[in-house]
Amino acid sequence: MTILSKNLRTIRRKLNCTQMALSEVLEIGFRTYVRYEAGERDAPVSVMVKLAKLGKVSLDRLLTTEILLEDLNTPDQEKPPATIRNAEVIGGGIDEGRLMIKGSLNDNLVTTSKEEQKLLTLFRKSSRPNREKYLLDLEWMFNNTRRSRITAAKKVPRKLEKAQTAVKLQKLAKNIKKITVRG
Repeated sequence: MTILSKNLRTIRRKLNCTQMALSEVLEIGFRTYVRYEAGERDAPVSVMVKLAKLGKVSLDRLLTTEILLEDLNTPDQEKPPATIRNAEVIGGGIDEGRLMIKGSLNDNLVTTSKEEQKLLTLFRKSSRPNREKYLLDLEWMFNNTRRSRITAAKKVPRKLEKAQTAVKLQKLAKNIKKITVRG
């Protein structure tokens, strides 16, 4: 039995409904839902999103962490509390630069570099419209500079390209056996 199938059963029990009732809510066939819960078949993303919303848990948590009935008594929160006590890390790591904490829907960014810390602090202090503008500008710069580096490496001056082609053609011509046609 997979983690997802166990979590489906837990969420259904928390909602206190039958497999038939939950399959109707999810707008899928009864046998299909039974196969999801038995772990015989993988649920599509649309069904998993609906289940995560019904259970009030994050999609990441639904797929990666075994959920107990007691865990569903306190739903995941959009914003983590100001101080986290007895935090249980359920995903991510320092090497990935993010942590998933039990009871939180969002990733928590982690950094060890002073420059990254300063950048994140400044970003968090800025207003929401400015944050969106910064992200758009950064995404544009990343996409366009990467493309320009790729095209710049391939671009060869026309004169040099002609000279290289001429040399290739001369080598090719030397390798071709001369054929004489008798008439």
